[in-house]
Formats: sequence, structure tokens, C-alpha cells
Amino acid sequence: MARLHAAGVPTATHAIGDAAVRYALDALEQAGARRGGPVRHRIEHIETVPDATVRRFAELGVTASMQPTHCCEYTRADHTDNWSRRLGEERASRAWRCRDLWEAGVRVALGSDWPIAPFAPLAVMAGARHRRPADLSLPPHGPAQALTPLQGYTLAPAWLAGEEELAGRLAVGYRADLTVFADDPLAVPDTELAGLPVLLTVLAGRPTHRAAALG
Repeated sequence: MARLHAAGVPTATHAIGDAAVRYALDALEQAGARRGGPVRHRIEHIETVPDATVRRFAELGVTASMQPTHCCEYTRADHTDNWSRRLGEERASRAWRCRDLWEAGVRVALGSDWPIAPFAPLAVMAGARHRRPADLSLPPHGPAQALTPLQGYTLAPAWLAGEEELAGRLAVGYRADLTVFADDPLAVPDTELAGLPVLLTVLAGRPTHRAAALG
């Protein structure tokens, strides 16, 4: 019964360290998870994992749901922070491997983990790009893991919700959920993205915010 339940119901598993993530993937594999399978599983957090685990996410088709601002706000590039000291240099050096997972062909969904961390979406996207704390003059933690695509806030979450033919992109026939920014979020400097003004938001075709500048 447990095998049937896990194989047929999408799961969201909280797993932070390498052993916990490995255990969660083992359970999903035993339950029949596979790339291209009908059930959409995800693992939350995934703060540190080795190379072999990155590959298993791709092999099993499990989505990595990650919060890059945890890396920004609670760790430091020199590993003098509490998280890094507790885990040790080896694990701290593979923190929040957003880009490695993405490039391995894994769906990466970005989020804030609010109320544990600030919820502002632009701040999360900025953190994924610059991987710095609030003091942007400090060096980034693991800059090679910086991730720029917006899919983590659009296509991947829509797919996880089973709404890939309804939401997650601007296209004819899709639900009109959109945000209009004052500049191109893919073109502004990483350190300016969090403060990019929002001019308009639309939810299911209904404006929910309109900046005074638009008249």
C-alpha cells in the first residue's frame, strides 16, 4: 500500500542535507519514480548534495525546489558562518547547487520558504543571480552556482501544479497572470534586480496593482 501511495500521489519532501536528500530519492525510486513518469515529485531545500545525487534528480525526474536566499542570508563565502562551520568545508563548498542541477536537466523551482525568509520574488531571483547577503559589497557564496533563468518562477512551478498548458508563460489560451517591470529583469545588473519597480500585476486577467506612473 505504501508503494502504491507514493507512486501515484505527487509528494513534496523536506530534505536539507546530503543523507536526507539521498534517502528521499531512494524512497521515490523504490516507489517507482522515473523521468517522464506521470507523477510529479519534488524535494524541498536541497542545501548540499554531491555530484551523484545531482545526477539522480535528473534520472528520476524529481524537481528541485530551492530557496537561494537561504544561501545569501545565512551563509558567507568564507564559510565562517554557523551553517558552514557545522557542515564542514566539503559540504559547505557544494551549497545550493542551483546551476549544477539545472544544467543536469533537472527542473528547478525557486521560492522563498516564507515566513522563514523574506518572500519578495524579485529578491529571491536576485539572490539566485548574485548569491550575496543583504550587504551586496560582500563576495558571493558559490558564484558558479548562480542561476539567471526566470523559469524557476514561471514554467517549473506551473508544471509542478499540473498547469503547464494553462499557466507559466505568456501565450494565447493561457491564464493571464503577469507582471510588468520598469526594466528588463534579465538585463538589469544582478545587484539592482531586487529593487526593480513593479508597474503592473495581473491575476487571471484582472489587474491587481497599477503604479501611479502609468496614469
